[in-house]
Amino acid sequence: MKFLLRKKVFNFEKRIFLIFVMVLAIFVILNKGQNHNIITNDSPIEKNIAYLNAINKIRGEVKWLPYGEGAKEEIRLMPKIQAGAVVNLESGQVLWSKNLNEKIAPASLSKLATVMTALDIAESDQTIDISESAATQIPTNIGLKTTEKLTLDEAVAASILTSANDACEAVAQTLGSKIGDGTADFMKLVNLKLTKIGVEDSYFETSTGLDSKNHYSTVYDLAIIAHEVKVNYSKISTLASLDYYNLPKNNNHKLYDLPNWNALLGTYPGVDGLKIGYTEKAGHTTLVTATRGDTRLIAIVIGAQSLEDREIAAATLLNFGFNKYGISEFPINQLNLVKRFNEWKQQLSLAR
Repeated sequence: MKFLLRKKVFNFEKRIFLIFVMVLAIFVILNKGQNHNIITNDSPIEKNIAYLNAINKIRGEVKWLPYGEGAKEEIRLMPKIQAGAVVNLESGQVLWSKNLNEKIAPASLSKLATVMTALDIAESDQTIDISESAATQIPTNIGLKTTEKLTLDEAVAASILTSANDACEAVAQTLGSKIGDGTADFMKLVNLKLTKIGVEDSYFETSTGLDSKNHYSTVYDLAIIAHEVKVNYSKISTLASLDYYNLPKNNNHKLYDLPNWNALLGTYPGVDGLKIGYTEKAGHTTLVTATRGDTRLIAIVIGAQSLEDREIAAATLLNFGFNKYGISEFPINQLNLVKRFNEWKQQLSLAR
């Protein structure tokens, strides 16, 4: 009798165990292949807290959006471009556009989002380490070595003026390692930043803007990013207005010269920024801000076929926009740009 009782108990426990195994198997199957956020049970708690703290530091709210599509006719003598626009920086009115909402490769214009996010979550004197993968980024680079370190402010300057991929990626890696697993987790914060300021049709996968299947934007969204920089990030805006800057030699790094690749600075009246770019997919790109009188404009050029075409197209868009407010055009051609191009000398071939 006792034997039969023990056998029944054993069989009951066996059935309970089998049911548990089946439930566990179903749970595993249902969750297989799902994407998980950085916050997981097996993540170090310090990283979880750091990530949550970083999220809370991301600034931004939707206060300004471009409206309308403006004129679409071909502008006389403007070089061929893939997409572009000229937008009133104050009102948001689109004065002229081409493929305003079409997906494009933004190239190094993406760096504006990277550095905004970095300045949101870290202090200006935050040490930025230079890894081997950061130091060997595709040009443009300033030639950082793994034995060197920068402050965040120094890395931002290199990223904005000279469009240094090594400095920009070092920022993403360093800050990303403090909240997760490096660049990929830092870029989650970048995309959160974009969402907060009203960007809806962009996704940034690389910190530098180098071509990637999952890295894209629109001219419309780039106008929002430019406005955010000009209104809320005076540090970036000031750096972008400089023809030249340098990082003096110190105990952490050698002297670095930082020429600004925006050829309209000092060439077209009122230009005070903002960012240029180039990749094979994007072509030559630029995002130019300018003020003449009380009128502030943003000109965006995507897919110009040369450096000269990039600058002339941007100047043509500025002329078109300012003319709408009764401000006379300023002629820009290759001759106007010779001085700036000569200043770049051998560095011109590395411009991105």
